[in-house]
Amino acid sequence: MALHRRRHRQGPDDGSKPNSTTLRVDESEGDRQSGDNQQHEDEPSPAATASAAKDAAASSGHKISSASSSWATAIAKEGTATTQSFHVTKFVILRLVGFVYLMAFVGAYNQNQGLMGLHGLVPARNYMDQLKQTFDSPIQGFLSHPTLFWFIGSSLEDWHLDATAVVGSILSFAVVLGLDSWLVMAMLWILDFSIVTVAEGNSFYAYGWESQLLETGFLSIWLCDLPSFRGYAIQGMFRDTSPSAPSLPVLWLFRWLCARISIGAGLIKLRGGECWQNKTCLYYHFESQPIPSPMSFFFHFLPKGALRRAVDLDFFVQLYSIWLVLLPGFNWYMTNLRRLGGFIQAGFMVNIILSGNFAFLTHVTIIPALACLDDDCYPRWLKNNVYQSRRIRSDQSAVPMCPKIGILRLFIDLCLVSTIGMLSVPVLTNLLQIGEKHQVMNGSFSSFKLVNTYGAFGSVGEARYEAIISLSSDAQSWTELELPCKPGNTKRRPCFCAPYHYRLDWNIWFIGFKPHQSMLQRRESWVFELIHKILLGSDTNATITERPWLSLLDPSSADFLQHGIVKYAKVDMYRYRMADTLWIIASKWQRGDDVIWWNREFEETLIRPVQIMQNGNLAYANFDSHE
Repeated sequence: MALHRRRHRQGPDDGSKPNSTTLRVDESEGDRQSGDNQQHEDEPSPAATASAAKDAAASSGHKISSASSSWATAIAKEGTATTQSFHVTKFVILRLVGFVYLMAFVGAYNQNQGLMGLHGLVPARNYMDQLKQTFDSPIQGFLSHPTLFWFIGSSLEDWHLDATAVVGSILSFAVVLGLDSWLVMAMLWILDFSIVTVAEGNSFYAYGWESQLLETGFLSIWLCDLPSFRGYAIQGMFRDTSPSAPSLPVLWLFRWLCARISIGAGLIKLRGGECWQNKTCLYYHFESQPIPSPMSFFFHFLPKGALRRAVDLDFFVQLYSIWLVLLPGFNWYMTNLRRLGGFIQAGFMVNIILSGNFAFLTHVTIIPALACLDDDCYPRWLKNNVYQSRRIRSDQSAVPMCPKIGILRLFIDLCLVSTIGMLSVPVLTNLLQIGEKHQVMNGSFSSFKLVNTYGAFGSVGEARYEAIISLSSDAQSWTELELPCKPGNTKRRPCFCAPYHYRLDWNIWFIGFKPHQSMLQRRESWVFELIHKILLGSDTNATITERPWLSLLDPSSADFLQHGIVKYAKVDMYRYRMADTLWIIASKWQRGDDVIWWNREFEETLIRPVQIMQNGNLAYANFDSHE
């Protein structure tokens, strides 16, 4: 039996590499005779035989690799008409996920002690202790409320929160720099989950983008390559340097996430406030949004005709064009339509980023849309950089991997798709309102928040009302408490803070919805605790470590509370209106004129003046308040 090496070109459904060497075994008599006559030319030497065996092993491993990393290709036939690869897409997605994680953990480190530390506004220890009394074991508790704090063996301390945020910040920054592996991404996911879970006892983390980051982070784990084993050494645990192609099923799950986010947001508007049907929501959205930026003053004063067309654009993006992201790449046309869908979704989020401060909501929403874009959609310099750093040839879409790893990859992809598919059933039921139930705007249907329902701004306030906390030492002259970014002082320039999330600024915004007293008592009751701590701290000269909530305030107000004497506090509601469009304000600033960003008028008193009694409790002051 003679061995002959034959070179061939890669066909559209061929799993082998272009111009790869394959082995053909031919036992025909004629070939044997031909081999005898041309033994010197064709008979392989021992070295050639070893090389051929090595090529055969690589070919075998590569076939399993192709089946595991791109098994969905057999159905969707991605790249039949155009060569598609997603190495750059994987690179960009993982770094953006790391960046959003970084913003979340930095914000947690800066604010968690003041929000839910031992001396914070709503201590998380109380909630965690209640959970521990509910479950018989930490494992049961973890399966119901996932957090690493089940296993600390003691009550929750401030340093536990700080350590979680510090480790998360370090790891996420490392991901931004290139330390992306399944282990690092899994660690980030559970660290963030740990903070979100213990915050369930308050409203400071009650935002849809917390679950959205967790779901995006979970999918990012499986976008990374699995570790490879060489002898007793494990490679790829902390850095993913493999040139193998990302899993197509995972990319499809990112696209499915993108579709659910957009459809949920569109349907909640369609079924929500009448202003969306009347196309008037944007007449006041930019003024009444949680934390306006200077650019909000540009968007708010656009012609009403343009704002009405912007509502049409919103529905076009979120309900009509979103289906493009779910198109398979059967041919050149469908591939480009899917690319267009990804660009539309990402571009729409960039537009929203320009219009105001929405924490990291818009940034994390861009990430799944990028799964629609293959490597040819990115700048050439970025593609070359990624390909060189990962040792990827421009003419290869996948490389061989260990056969065992390939089988494991295939098994994981099947399990992942099946799990996400089953967990998507209640989400679809919610979106379609099956059973005559109202659509839940932001909700999870499992303890691990693997598949969630999303939506934002189903209703839009037609006016902006701000809760203003005022402090006094004599009940005659009052000093208003300023938060870092929320409107207060009418002459203070609005800030640019996204994707950083000022949680206290966001939470106090909800009191602006009528009836104000109901929102205060039902959702934002922490305001009473803040006032109590301000007055109590001033009365007892508490130390800085006993007042971590000072870090939640604007530096000017924090400095005032450290050096001033406060005996009384009150909360008033004011109606705020944008004073002028951005270009008029800019021209005033350039001329050196006095700039006023907001006009305001008194609405009502929300909390009458209060003081600290001898027993340390809050009580209404024994005099009438005069504005």
